[in-house]
Amino acid sequence: MKKKILCLVLVFCFSFTFVACKKKDNLEKQAENLTSYEISVDLNVETKTATASQTVYYVNSSEDALKQIKFHLYPNFFEEGFLDYVVPHNKLNEAYKNGINYGNFDVSQVKVNKENSQINYEGEAEGILCVNLNNALLPEDVVQIDIDFSFTLPNCEHRYGYGNDTINLANFYPVACVYENGAFETSPYHSNGDPFYSEIANYKVDITLNKKYVVASCGEKLNEEGVNDNKTVTYQANVVRDFAMVISDKFSIINEKVGGTEVNYYYYKDNYPESSLKAGVDAVKTFSDFYGEYPYKTLAICQNDFVYGGMEYPTLIMISDDIEDADDYKNVIIHETAHQWWYGMVGNNEFVYPWLDESITEFSTLLFYKHNDGYNLTYDEMIKALKSNYHLFYTVYSDVLGTLDTSMRAVNEYQTEPEYVYATYVKGVLMYDSLYDLVGEKKFLASLKDYFNENKFKIATPDDLYNAFSKNCDKEVSKFFSSWVDGKVIIR
Repeated sequence: MKKKILCLVLVFCFSFTFVACKKKDNLEKQAENLTSYEISVDLNVETKTATASQTVYYVNSSEDALKQIKFHLYPNFFEEGFLDYVVPHNKLNEAYKNGINYGNFDVSQVKVNKENSQINYEGEAEGILCVNLNNALLPEDVVQIDIDFSFTLPNCEHRYGYGNDTINLANFYPVACVYENGAFETSPYHSNGDPFYSEIANYKVDITLNKKYVVASCGEKLNEEGVNDNKTVTYQANVVRDFAMVISDKFSIINEKVGGTEVNYYYYKDNYPESSLKAGVDAVKTFSDFYGEYPYKTLAICQNDFVYGGMEYPTLIMISDDIEDADDYKNVIIHETAHQWWYGMVGNNEFVYPWLDESITEFSTLLFYKHNDGYNLTYDEMIKALKSNYHLFYTVYSDVLGTLDTSMRAVNEYQTEPEYVYATYVKGVLMYDSLYDLVGEKKFLASLKDYFNENKFKIATPDDLYNAFSKNCDKEVSKFFSSWVDGKVIIR
């Protein structure tokens, strides 16, 4: 009996090692020939200011010779004069609990292949940095771009800013715009949704700060060194779409291993931390089974000062400390974990097609409850509630406005935040529930698994989604989707 147990242990250990090595090999292969960012941040936690530098090894993956590279400067929208871009008016008091406060972001120097370069700015809030290249960058060639910058964080409980308990460093650095169809995509920051769009890249980031503070970060910690009252922590995140950190001197941390991934929960105000961690672990298991393996070694679930319920970043999710109900809190954890598949690994233009990742993610959350007992939310009850809420919303808004555009559209095309939420989340879930009933769970999950595998670490479009369902359901589904997206379906 002991011998048999020993053999089982050895088999388990070998299997676990094999899974971990397989993950590493797959990511290392994917990391080849990607644009890479090396970022250094020196953060003063008292003044909420920082000096920073980044080196970008930009790979021209297009078929065009490029004479210019454009970067999003999302922090510019947190400066005075652009408040409407950051949060809608009904969220101002929640985002700025200590009063309206502005940040500042400044690029001090840019070099191309270590030589000074001409730059200019364009767009709202001068939110696009245009770096002119000294020589045209041919397809598959690489150019080194060095950018020195500094910033002052706004006292704003948002992705980029700080509150009473955490400092949130997301979208804080110049990130290369996606180049497609012969041009760079330069949509601005917007208060509706998550108006981001970026390619998969490799990141190596170090941050220097007071040693009392704990950093929750994308990626894996490579090193930590302390000098006097400060420390420098270095992280590596390969084959990810973005990079973010949350910083606090109040964090407690618990963790659990699932497969080859360590799930770490950073919190400071949670009476049931083990239950919250379990939701994240169960979500990683479930969505790995549904769609495809979670390939990264870490996932950080991070409680923070945040105006919305939650926010996804690769291998890191933010959960607002304003959520008081335990079931709602776990629901956000599950939703944001699903985003690791939808937008994290399978990317899309969230500005133009916000429903493409959000609707799948929210429906995935409901499917989670269908396959996991022990949670106080059920699929059928949630669908019933969503239908009721949508009918009420439609009736009220139609009475007030006289008419209501029910199409699912770009984030800047919604007049109000509730319109965006009901079209993208509520209607999006009802759309997938209708398709789920039509084709059955087996074909439905096979379609999403195929969509995931075909578009993993790439940029997906609605057509990619339609093709995956048409292929696996043996029927043309583009008209089904377009009827919902274009607002032609009447929800009963």
